[in-house]
Amino acid sequence: MNLLQLNSNVEKLHFLQDYNVPAYNVFSFFSDHNRLSEVYSAIIRRLTDSNDPRNANGLGSSRIVIAFPTIFQETITKYIEPTLIEYKITFGSPLKNHIGIMHFIDLGNGKSRLDYTIEFEPRIPKTGFFLRNLLEKQVGAAIRELAHRFEKNPNY
Repeated sequence: MNLLQLNSNVEKLHFLQDYNVPAYNVFSFFSDHNRLSEVYSAIIRRLTDSNDPRNANGLGSSRIVIAFPTIFQETITKYIEPTLIEYKITFGSPLKNHIGIMHFIDLGNGKSRLDYTIEFEPRIPKTGFFLRNLLEKQVGAAIRELAHRFEKNPNY
């Protein structure tokens, strides 16, 4: 059992999004810190490189996210190419104990699915509902936008 599940202040979001491209394409996009601003309404840039000289965006890398009025840092805590990315907020944000887990599932025939969960606790009591709704809108819009971009260009 996850420790977050024991706390009633925990908010949990779950997203499923299908893509008409192989899972590797979707994984490649979401694993590239510097491309995330293309679909999220935030400035996102890689802050520190992974220790892996072959992949600056891998395990241990971090990104800065500037989403007015907040600035925070996310760090990659698990990275299994091309099936899993897990990250945590490691500095800043109105969220605490935030973890994002992205599973990339190959459905065959050039199709894939993103199974994405986010758990967090609000730093300020009684703001969880507002923050959850905000994240649902922003993250949902971003993953749908990526699906539209892949529809227009499978090599996006």
